[in-house]
Amino acid sequence: MVTGYELWIDGYFHMSGGIRALHVLRDELVKRGMNAWMKYERHDPNAIAIYPEIIRGNPGNFDAITRWWLNTAEPTQDPTWAWETGMNDYPLLTVNIIELDMFKPRPGIKRGVAYWVGKGKKDERFIPDNAEEITRKNYTSRSALAERLASLDYLISFDPFTAVNVEAVVSGTPVLIRGQHHSMTAEDIKAHNWTPYGVSTSMEKLDEARSTVHLAREHYESLLPVFDQRVDDFVAETMRLYQ
Repeated sequence: MVTGYELWIDGYFHMSGGIRALHVLRDELVKRGMNAWMKYERHDPNAIAIYPEIIRGNPGNFDAITRWWLNTAEPTQDPTWAWETGMNDYPLLTVNIIELDMFKPRPGIKRGVAYWVGKGKKDERFIPDNAEEITRKNYTSRSALAERLASLDYLISFDPFTAVNVEAVVSGTPVLIRGQHHSMTAEDIKAHNWTPYGVSTSMEKLDEARSTVHLAREHYESLLPVFDQRVDDFVAETMRLYQ
């Protein structure tokens, strides 16, 4: 009999969407009456391991293993879930990592441009003068990041797969995806960012993104019941496999 779920991550960092996702999943499992804890809290080899893609092999020596591909997907024989579509067609497991009471439109005039590199590659050609770089170090709290994103005229993102893009659009700020990803299609954006609204891949279409960004928040909120169902399905399947 398994004792619960052990999620393998060493700590918490607010600017990492993957790390936040693991912590939110722990909380979602607990809300459903399951025992769940982080690796750094305690270790129990009788639990069901939840390994993100950064963990190779089975370092915890668990008999019950699951894998959760949050960023990249690789073939595996273990029961595996994926964050988004297109990741080897694994069943989806998604949780809400965006605090909607914090990341929201705010009163006042929106001005200025910032850019985010994340897992992408910076391209100076697309960065206007006086644009501020948002990094993992210069916004030391989620609330500070939320306030800054909501204040911008628009955000340039060199990473199409980051939660920062969604945090911006649900705050009423359009996102311009550039760099090596400028050839992405609207369908690519919809698949990877959960919302087709408020996001553009060219300056020529930025006004269109501005005109639709007000729809992004409602669209994202409509996905929350879907996320809940995915967690329910994950619990049901892992209990079927290992209980």
